[in-house]
Amino acid sequence: MKLVETGRIELDAPISAYIPEFNPRGSSFSDTPITVRMLLNHQSGLESDAWNDFFLGNERPEDYTHSYRRAIDAVNQCGVVREPNTIFSYCNLGYSLLGCIVERVQGADFQKAVEELVFEPIGMNSSSFIFEDAPADRMAIGYTAGKPVPLPYIRDMPAGSLNASANDMGFFMQNILTTYHNNTGLLQKETLLEMFAPSNEEVANDLDFRIGLTWWEVKLEDLPGEYVLGHGGDLPPYHALMAVLPERDLSVFVMVNSVSGVGSFSLTDILTKTVRTFAAAKKQAPIQNRPRKSPIIAMPESAKINLPGYYASTSGLAEIKLKGDKLKIFAFNNWFDLHYHSDRTMTLGIKLLGLIPLRMPIFDEISISTEDVNNTQSINLRIQGILLSPCVKIEAAEIDKTWLDRRGSYTTTQSEVMPQYTGFKIDLDKDSGFLCLYLKSVDGWSKLPLQTEGPTQARLMGTGRGLGGIIQVETDENGETLKYLNFELQKK
Repeated sequence: MKLVETGRIELDAPISAYIPEFNPRGSSFSDTPITVRMLLNHQSGLESDAWNDFFLGNERPEDYTHSYRRAIDAVNQCGVVREPNTIFSYCNLGYSLLGCIVERVQGADFQKAVEELVFEPIGMNSSSFIFEDAPADRMAIGYTAGKPVPLPYIRDMPAGSLNASANDMGFFMQNILTTYHNNTGLLQKETLLEMFAPSNEEVANDLDFRIGLTWWEVKLEDLPGEYVLGHGGDLPPYHALMAVLPERDLSVFVMVNSVSGVGSFSLTDILTKTVRTFAAAKKQAPIQNRPRKSPIIAMPESAKINLPGYYASTSGLAEIKLKGDKLKIFAFNNWFDLHYHSDRTMTLGIKLLGLIPLRMPIFDEISISTEDVNNTQSINLRIQGILLSPCVKIEAAEIDKTWLDRRGSYTTTQSEVMPQYTGFKIDLDKDSGFLCLYLKSVDGWSKLPLQTEGPTQARLMGTGRGLGGIIQVETDENGETLKYLNFELQKK
């Protein structure tokens, strides 16, 4: 945004004005050029992630300081999956593109450009995107299940590799507040207010979720009525959450090196307790109490009729079914009870051996609303009331017979140091009848329903992060290759 202020970057300029080689697959289906603004607010319509070669292992790669430049080719391979400005879809690839734009405009590699534009003016002397720049004795070791794990290197450095001390993040957030109240910070106040202002109010599929330029408007149930701007970050096992409450002249930054639950969203309890303690200590206006959760009521007949069926979610094929007079949902590879509340939201429940209700604290933060997305019945996952993932209802359609012949296991032709996926399959899900792409990760297998669009193309059903992408078939003397994201897959 500093480069925007000086006129060197224009928010509504097409990406190709700065990266001429930007030519994502499928871009011809949209007449809307993808702009810098769309990258900043995750409305570009680009594929969210290019998982092949995303994790670079625990040993420093030779090209680590500029590995993000490979994201341009990855974007071109992954392509455009939907019209821009139709739904928020978090896009790490977009922020790698922004990193490339910044370094080209500034005339220095990304790390040096950020030093010149941000770190040095603010005094962030212990911050770097290069891991080795941080003193080894000051680096927090990451832990998973109580065991230390090595630091993970990633290709998309601008999207998630900042190392900073607590003091430096304090300098950064104080500068934000100084700009907001005194207009004497790094940015002009007008620029900051544009970053804070909702940029997606006319995107109907975003429902009540609001994002500015990078900054999310965070309407936490635990802080009702409070004006909170924030952003979380996750590079397991490291997680962070930053929040600014400009009207209270308060900023909060939480960093952890191990966490269970839902990543940075799990840190909101620390945030809310800190904000309440600060307001009381400063004798500020009291913060409202969290509204009591609306009571559970009998499942309405309309829900029993309309909700059962299959849904496309970021984590895979979900199902709601009616059992007796109650609804159950299959998601995250488990069956859960659905409890209906008087405010028309639903919450999850689970029983040990199907008999004994278990209380799980994470369930207190999760709710499901049922607003339509794309004019289609949808169940919308929320954490602390914040829309996280819309899951649209889907219907099985006729499957192109050529794709039925492609059922089986696949392997990637590319070598990876630390693969995100260790298995690929295409097969029919016998229960639902959907043809699915199966992906194996450390969390097990997930299945993503496919809509075939002819003999050489299929599309992942649903909308939002990781959905809507295309599997394209190409044939040469070596046989068929399936291109998905930036993977090249061949049948075993």
